[in-house]
Amino acid sequence: MSIICRKCGHDNPDGTRFCVECGEYLAWDRSPEPEESRQPQPEEPRPPEQHAELAAELSERTVTAAPGKRTATMLVVRNRGTRIERVGIELDGDASGYASVEPDELVIQPGEAATCTITFAPPRSASVPAGEARFSVRAASQVNRGVYAFTEGGCVVGEFDDLRIELRPKVSRGRWTTRHSIVLTSQGNRVRRVLLSATADEEPLRLTLPEARPLVAPGRTVVPLRVSARPAFTGEAREIPFSVAGGFEGGSETLRAEGARVARPLFAPWALKGLAGLAVLSLVFVAVLVAVRRPPPVPPPGTHEAYLAGSGTISGGFADVAVAGLTEAAKVFVTPDLSRITWANATMGQPRTRDRRPAGTLGVTNRGQGFFRVQPIDGGQVDGMDFGYLVATQPSGTVEGLQYESGSGSLQPGENRVDVPASTATSGSVVLLTVELPGPADTPITGLKVDAKNDGAFTVATLDLTPAPSVIGFSWLVVDSADPDRAGTNTTTAVTETGDPVRIDSPLADGSSVVLLTTDAAPRELAGVAMPGVCVGSEGDGSFTVEWYSDRITSLPTDFDYLVARRTWRP
Repeated sequence: MSIICRKCGHDNPDGTRFCVECGEYLAWDRSPEPEESRQPQPEEPRPPEQHAELAAELSERTVTAAPGKRTATMLVVRNRGTRIERVGIELDGDASGYASVEPDELVIQPGEAATCTITFAPPRSASVPAGEARFSVRAASQVNRGVYAFTEGGCVVGEFDDLRIELRPKVSRGRWTTRHSIVLTSQGNRVRRVLLSATADEEPLRLTLPEARPLVAPGRTVVPLRVSARPAFTGEAREIPFSVAGGFEGGSETLRAEGARVARPLFAPWALKGLAGLAVLSLVFVAVLVAVRRPPPVPPPGTHEAYLAGSGTISGGFADVAVAGLTEAAKVFVTPDLSRITWANATMGQPRTRDRRPAGTLGVTNRGQGFFRVQPIDGGQVDGMDFGYLVATQPSGTVEGLQYESGSGSLQPGENRVDVPASTATSGSVVLLTVELPGPADTPITGLKVDAKNDGAFTVATLDLTPAPSVIGFSWLVVDSADPDRAGTNTTTAVTETGDPVRIDSPLADGSSVVLLTTDAAPRELAGVAMPGVCVGSEGDGSFTVEWYSDRITSLPTDFDYLVARRTWRP
């Protein structure tokens, strides 16, 4: 290999250090490189970058659907990625219960779009309220995990009205005042006011309507009617007809229900003949009775009945209540009381009332010798919240003079409703429910409601209709609802209505009593519909208020059963 001098170009032998021609220093690495080695080498082509991306868009974000009719909107899903996508379509939200998608799976080439049809068919039923129901659509890749597109819209359900009016009983008999019930059954899907009037064919009959403009929600609303007349001293009983009329405020249709009052005299004609002799015998009997023994003093209310009642406060996440002689057979019932909760700081997703006061479902999570523990079971943070409790000490007995029957039942894992036999149960009974667990709830439980009532049985369901994650035990109490001052059924207002919570007048609600509540779907026949819980909003001065609570907004009024009982123990 020769070395070429860069200065003069002379070809020097290999190993020469200085050019023999001009004396220039020759570097060992200065030999020219082959021409082909100095040519740039072509780069290998890089593979294109792969990525996955989806986009979804509704042709109409808000659609309108008449009850019993169908309407539809188109969903367009675009594949902005570089690979073929297989996409599944999922619906969620309030409107998803009556919505369907066709097809529910799409295959989309890169850079292209595919469409599917979302159809809404709200039933003509009171279970679907009028107004906008929100829904969301999720288009998820079945090829690339975690890749999805999301959009949402609303379905505006149209309004319809369907009212029926009935008088129960149709005929009453009495001397002074008798009571009827005007049963308003609304099978429409919105809340409206109804104008009521009652007229009698004869002047002596007086008809009293405590509420002439009731607010009627879908389902059944009961309005009391008092019928009174001054009885004749003697004579034959006579029937006096009367009628009740009602219709929606602002509507043109008026419905009527006919009834009658059989007015009885103070004394039947045959009674006058023996009245004098009966008076003499009565005086003799009273004199003998007083001479033999004086009547024992009447014990104060509650001391001779088969129940205990009191109140407590949640502190540190629970409250232990001491009850002397508490047995395993005794049934315990608890209800949240927000009378002393003045702060309104509950956030979205937390159980709360309409005015954002924190609330929560309570249950019995432990019991021992002479005590039981009350604790939130729905995950709510309710420290400082009061509660009222009632202990039914016997399987049957009386509370505030009302006959009761008590027992226990359970929901098995995977169940969301169960039928409970009860010999004294009727469609008009008051039913109380409280969850009882052997310890704190591992999975939050929203609570229980009465889903249906029948003669000899009733149905219990979870409030949100979620299947039981494990065995959910509960205690139940069936009470006669003959006296609305002590027990009955009423309704909270919906979130769409303004005004104060429902207020119930009761002479027992004077600060010395407790109020027990349970959500009841039976009056409006809302079995199978998710409902909120109920709690006491305030109590005292001869009345108490009831409010719903939930971790979401409710658009329907909520029916509930209530029982008012005097405290037998005060903390």
